Amino acid sequence: MEPVQDPAQEPHPAAQPATSDLFYVVFRLHRAMSRAFETVALRQRLTQPELLACLVLAEGRPLSNAQLARRTFVTAQASHEVVAALVERGLVDRENHQTNKRIRLVFLTELGWSVVQTCRTELDVLEERILANHSADQHRALLPSLLRAAETLAGGYFGDEAAESEALELRGKFKGTF
Repeated sequence: MEPVQDPAQEPHPAAQPATSDLFYVVFRLHRAMSRAFETVALRQRLTQPELLACLVLAEGRPLSNAQLARRTFVTAQASHEVVAALVERGLVDRENHQTNKRIRLVFLTELGWSVVQTCRTELDVLEERILANHSADQHRALLPSLLRAAETLAGGYFGDEAAESEALELRGKFKGTF
């Protein structure tokens, strides 16, 4: 075990602040935004995955369960459970696909639209707080920059089968070992 360093001691020559690492800063932002998002969701008696599904459905196009799962970063099984809970609460409903009767499309109900609007209002306040110390140019550039970064890394491996396969292999190899 390494001894605890005296704060007056000089740091290791290779030391650098974690805040100079993009991955650290983005992870820190993710944690803060996730907590805030969860609070908004809970005020409407929703889970984070339920609110995320509602926000995706608020793009206005009905989606299949598989499409919704991909867009909300969960498995098809998890998406099915989220949709079932939202149907039970009257926030979403299902309809048959026009040309493929095996596919059921999910869409927001009027109550779902109302809940989304309430949540968006709260999320807008949080977004304004985040952007309060940014110039207009920084504000305009932030979202496109974050989207480009997500697309560069294939947004969670979407479309990058090699990266996804490697991640799955490593998860299986090290599951429960640390």
